[in-house]
Amino acid sequence: MPEQNFSARLVEIESMLDRSRRRFEEGSKLVEEAHHLLGEVQQDLLGSPLTISAEDSEEAASKLLDSLKASGGEMPATMCGGRLSVDQMQRLIRIDGHPIGITEMEYRVLELLAYARNNVVTRQMLLKHLYRRSDDQPQPKIIDVFISKLRKKLRNASNGAEFVETIPQRGWILRDVDAASGA
Repeated sequence: MPEQNFSARLVEIESMLDRSRRRFEEGSKLVEEAHHLLGEVQQDLLGSPLTISAEDSEEAASKLLDSLKASGGEMPATMCGGRLSVDQMQRLIRIDGHPIGITEMEYRVLELLAYARNNVVTRQMLLKHLYRRSDDQPQPKIIDVFISKLRKKLRNASNGAEFVETIPQRGWILRDVDAASGA
């Protein structure tokens, strides 16, 4: 009798695991579908690419950079509003009017983010902006290092305000932070 009870219990557990596995797979499909739909919405709103093959990524980044520059005509002397300003003439970054020290590469990352303010900037766009020649390009993860260091410096200079937002599997956005909100 106990052996039958044990066997029935094992069958019940196996059945529960099977149901859980199916639910997990369904959930994974829903998440994948949601990411795809989000990409389509972003494509429609921002004009950013949904997916880019490795060979097309450099060309796509160039086109996006060119369209950003073409849409704005001349780049303004001071970009951004609110607490952060990027002065291209003096190559200075100011928060609340106070200059902050950043490296040349961090400046160039922030320059592109500021120029495309409130729009997604992809890793490929940043690589193209930082390294003009494709044979000069380092590992793409170097962008994460520049973003991380830049965020830390901006956060320290602004008493914790977050200016750079990560958009998962897309890139980064520089958000306007006004003095009133502080964040």
